[in-house]
Order: sequence, then structure tokens, then C-alpha cells
Amino acid sequence: MNDWTKNKDKENTKPAQMNEAVHQKDSQSLLSAESSGSHTERDKRQVAAEVPAVSKAPARSHWLMIGGLVFKLFKSVKVLKIALVGTAFAGWGLIFNWQFAAVLIIVIMFHEYGHVQAMKKFGIPTKGFYLIPFVGGVAIGDKAKSEWQELYISMMGPVYGLLMTVTFFVAYLMSGNNFVGLVASISALINVFNLFPIYPLDGGHVVKSMVFSGKKYWGILFLLLGSALGFVISLKFGLYFICFFIVLGVLDLLFSWKELHHEEKISMDKYGIMFSFIWYIATVITFIGIILIMASSRVPGTEIARIILSS
Repeated sequence: MNDWTKNKDKENTKPAQMNEAVHQKDSQSLLSAESSGSHTERDKRQVAAEVPAVSKAPARSHWLMIGGLVFKLFKSVKVLKIALVGTAFAGWGLIFNWQFAAVLIIVIMFHEYGHVQAMKKFGIPTKGFYLIPFVGGVAIGDKAKSEWQELYISMMGPVYGLLMTVTFFVAYLMSGNNFVGLVASISALINVFNLFPIYPLDGGHVVKSMVFSGKKYWGILFLLLGSALGFVISLKFGLYFICFFIVLGVLDLLFSWKELHHEEKISMDKYGIMFSFIWYIATVITFIGIILIMASSRVPGTEIARIILSS
């Protein structure tokens, strides 16, 4: 009886012990979890304390960011070109009127496009062209490797201008529209001005490429004879402005002889020089002829080109 009671008591105490063990285990787990949780929270607070606080940027920083974006935008080539076109249009529009300003911009852009296309033909890297308000335009690219490339690139601006001028001239003859005739006259004036034999105009590049191709003094003699002939012809027709620039061109070439004499470029042969000379003179004569014809047509505004060349 006592043994049975003892065994019974032992059996009764086992569940209690097991429950107590489980309870202790759960308590330990809970304490461990709480300890872990508190440790995690403590770590987070420690990390947060170690990381420097990021102060809110002042309101003006937003304006600085906007200013930076605007600067990058205007630094873009295309945006700069558009801005220059707009500035040129506004400037010439204030001086003359918007129609005349539009004609000037179209003529100059077509002229400069000819230079860019010539550079691309020879594989010369180019950044295109830019309009310069109140001045004109400029095509940007690497240097030519030969005198022929230099001459060809310089001539293609006026050649593109000649195509435009002749197109409007023929259109005027067929339609009799005064505005079309005025465009032809303005285009001829701008392009013939660029062919004046003085650096850095296109004509200055052309003449120097011809004269310095052989790198001999007979080039200077040839230039002087050609300039004298051009001076006499211009004087006979009362084109005193051209006479003035012929003299300037000769002086400019003589003063820069020593400097350009040492340029390392592939020279043209005598046939290339002769062809280039004929090409240059024929282009100039064509422009002047259109100017004189349009001036005699009494179309309003076309007399301006004749007056400038005769001044």
C-alpha cells in the first residue's frame, strides 16, 4: 500500500515536473526573445546614433539644381544653335523687319551648310555651323589637310549660295514677284562679300590656297597681276567697294606670306590652281552680274546691293 502510494505520488509528480520544465523553457525562450528584441532595438538605436543626421537642404538648393540643369541645357549644341538663331532673328528684325531678318538667316544658313557638307565630303570632323548675331555665321571643323581641301571647303559656301541665288533669280524672271527678286539680290550680295580676297573671309582662304600651293614667288606675281586686272574692271564699273577689298586682300597676303609659307599642306599642281582661279572668278562675276541686273530692274530694295558695292 505504501509502495503503491509512493509510485502513485511519483506518477503524479512527473506531469507537474514536466509542466514546470516546459514552463521554465517557455519562460527562458520568452526572456531570450525579449532579450534579443531589446538587443536589436539597442543595435538600431546605436546605428542610428552613429549615422550622421542628414539636414534638410535649404530651399535655395532647388534653385541651384534648376540653374545647373538650365546651364547643361544651354551647353547642348543644338539648344545653343537654336538660341543663336533666335537672337539673330530678333536682332535683325529690330534693325530691319522680320521678313528681311528671315531672308538673311536663310541665306546665311544655306551658305554655311555648304561648308559643312564639304567638310563631310573629305571626312573632316565638324560640329556644324553657328549663327553669330549681327555678324553672320561660321562653320566649325578640323583643319584641312591639303590646299585643295581648304579651297574646296571655302568655295562650297558661296557655291551653295549661288545655287540659292540663281534659283530665286530664275523664279523672279518667271513670276515677276518683287520679294523673290529682293531675296536673289540679298543672297548675291552676302555671298559675293564672302568671296572678297581677305582673310578670314572665304575669298581670303581661296586666294591663299592658290598662291601658296607652289610655295614659289611666282604665286605672288600671279596674284598681283590678277588683282590688278580685277581692280581695273571693278573701277570701270564703279564698284569701289570691291576695289577697296582687293587692295586689302593683297596687303593681307603680303604681310602673312612668311607665316603661311611654312604651313604643311599638300599643294595643288598648276592645273588645280588654274581650275581654282577660273572657278573663283566665274563665281564672283555671276554674283555681281545678278546684283547689277536686279538693281536695274527697279525692284524696291535691290538697289541696296549696288549702292554698297559702289560706295
